Amino acid sequence: MREYGSEFEIEFARDCYFDNLCKLMPYTAFTRSGREAIGLIAHTIKSGVVLMPAYCCWSMELPFEQAGLRIEYYKLNKDLTVNQDFLIEQISTHKPAAVLVMNYFGFVPTHDVISLIKKVDENIIIIEDFTQSLFGLEDNFNPCVDAYVASIRKSVSVPDGGVVLTKLPIDTSLLKNGDTTLFVTEHIKAGKKKTQYRYTANTGDKQTFRELQSVAGKDIKEHYGLFHISEEAKSIIQHIIVENIKCARYHNYLNLYNYISQDPNLRILFPPSEKNKAPFMMIICVDKRNEFQSALAKEGVYAQVLWPLTETAKTICPNSKYMEEHMLAIPIDQRYFFDDIKEIAERINSISL
Repeated sequence: MREYGSEFEIEFARDCYFDNLCKLMPYTAFTRSGREAIGLIAHTIKSGVVLMPAYCCWSMELPFEQAGLRIEYYKLNKDLTVNQDFLIEQISTHKPAAVLVMNYFGFVPTHDVISLIKKVDENIIIIEDFTQSLFGLEDNFNPCVDAYVASIRKSVSVPDGGVVLTKLPIDTSLLKNGDTTLFVTEHIKAGKKKTQYRYTANTGDKQTFRELQSVAGKDIKEHYGLFHISEEAKSIIQHIIVENIKCARYHNYLNLYNYISQDPNLRILFPPSEKNKAPFMMIICVDKRNEFQSALAKEGVYAQVLWPLTETAKTICPNSKYMEEHMLAIPIDQRYFFDDIKEIAERINSISL
């Protein structure tokens, strides 16, 4: 039962999480987006091939291509671990300058595959995207990684934000001021309007924030560039309390798992784990994905599809193709409390196709 009244909760002082991350590597920068963090690293690679997992967002490829690098893919297994035999073949064939790895949703550690890559060729640059394990890097930090990159705004209520931590000297003079770009200004307006909508439940407010978000998204897609994080976003991340975020995400994931794990319409990709203290989202796979997603939306639960893949990626890796066609990401983040998660579960369990 949801409780009302009583005393206010206590919000403890910020825990300097991002300040501490910046101590892990000699070179750091905060960018407008995760793809721009990748872009800074791409400019340190003079030429050649970058190997990427077949299951990744198209926007992660763009910065490498803009820097004149060629993308090749490697396969994943059904559990999203790396197909190591195929990766070795790709390294032998393409002699890559760099390999990008990902800890999928915080549940797929990268230490073993990084050790393998360095064993095959210690000169290969290792880039790890830790967007989906943003709040676990202090625990998962691997000194063999040459550069860590992440999008911050995927996990925190900021209008923009990315981060790069690296051993490689980066040219931060490439970054321009992005405060006045539509990506930033319209996200700020959209965020304020969405907050207003939560109090008013006015459909006009909802329509406005969706339109503003659309303008922001169109801007970054059509006008690629390298920009600093905005002053607005910088101020916000300096005051977040990561321990609260981790507590919320861990328990929300655990509770939602307990509520929906027996639902015959879906399969949860990863059970809760003590090793993942801040899950990104809960990933479910369903046979009639599009119909299930539409039914959820009608119930007010908006589940994302991650991600649209290139035809080449899908051809190389059937497991990645399966994910694109069957997965949905259910939110379990710090915006939600116990009663919210219970209601989300009830809405999921009510769907029958």
